[in-house]
Amino acid sequence: MRLAGIAVTIAAILGSFFTPQQPAPEPVPAHVGPVFAADFPDPTVLRVGATYYGYGTATAWQQPGRLFPILESKDLVHWSYVADAFSAPPAWSIGSWWAPSVLHRGGAFYLYYGATARSGIHCLAVALAFSPTGPFADQGTIGCGDGSASGYIDPAPFLDGKNAYLYYSVDGPRHSISVQRLRPDLLGFEGPRSELFGVTQPWESGSDSTVEAPWVIKRGSLFFLTYSGNDWRADYAVGVATSKSPLGPFVKSLANPILQTQAGLAGPGGGSVVDDPRGGLWFAYHAWTAGGRSLRVDRVRIRGAALTVVPTGT
Repeated sequence: MRLAGIAVTIAAILGSFFTPQQPAPEPVPAHVGPVFAADFPDPTVLRVGATYYGYGTATAWQQPGRLFPILESKDLVHWSYVADAFSAPPAWSIGSWWAPSVLHRGGAFYLYYGATARSGIHCLAVALAFSPTGPFADQGTIGCGDGSASGYIDPAPFLDGKNAYLYYSVDGPRHSISVQRLRPDLLGFEGPRSELFGVTQPWESGSDSTVEAPWVIKRGSLFFLTYSGNDWRADYAVGVATSKSPLGPFVKSLANPILQTQAGLAGPGGGSVVDDPRGGLWFAYHAWTAGGRSLRVDRVRIRGAALTVVPTGT
């Protein structure tokens, strides 16, 4: 009996060495509510290998003069502040530093953002770095409006093979979402602006009438464009539109809004879609809490032409 027990023990030890390693589990946010409680509006989340980086609109908790806080996470749940994209405002800008989004190509990181120029028009600009945490070197403005009252806001880059596009919102009396092809160097536009859609569904109008914060992904032969509508201070919500081309036409879902105020979730919007190493999709967005607009991360499901966001705990 003693020898048999020893044999069993040896077998167990050897088994622990030769048992194939199980693949790492996909990130499944086991949370209800924010994953970063401080103010972090208009989040874009980028995955680089097994690490996630979050970029947000300039906030009051940053050191004076610093712009666009950068967060880091390994699991989409636990986030920590690691850097700022800019240590000082770009010389051409005077305020309203909003909605940064980052495109990774090769060893370079391109940060697109909006800010108010000295002319009073809200412009889009781009900055360049060779690390996801910067430092980013500003490359100047790439678009400042073409007759719109306030200019352009909420840039969102999208890479489809060798072609790159920038989606953004035209801010003015008649809000709309547009797309424009980027040059091969990603530092400017080539070709005209194409308007995709304006405010056409009832949920997009209330205390304010807007369509903004676009984000595009491709699955199969379809392009999915998520966007936010209504008043960011109160009735914000999220919709989706689909197309067979990155240049449109995009057709809004009749199921919109796909994410809106509900128990435990106030004014969701301003989001981006990120994948995990297993191909799962997650929607990173903000919603109102006592600390401001806090970061949330929830699962995205795509069935055919339908894209849905499933808030954790529902």
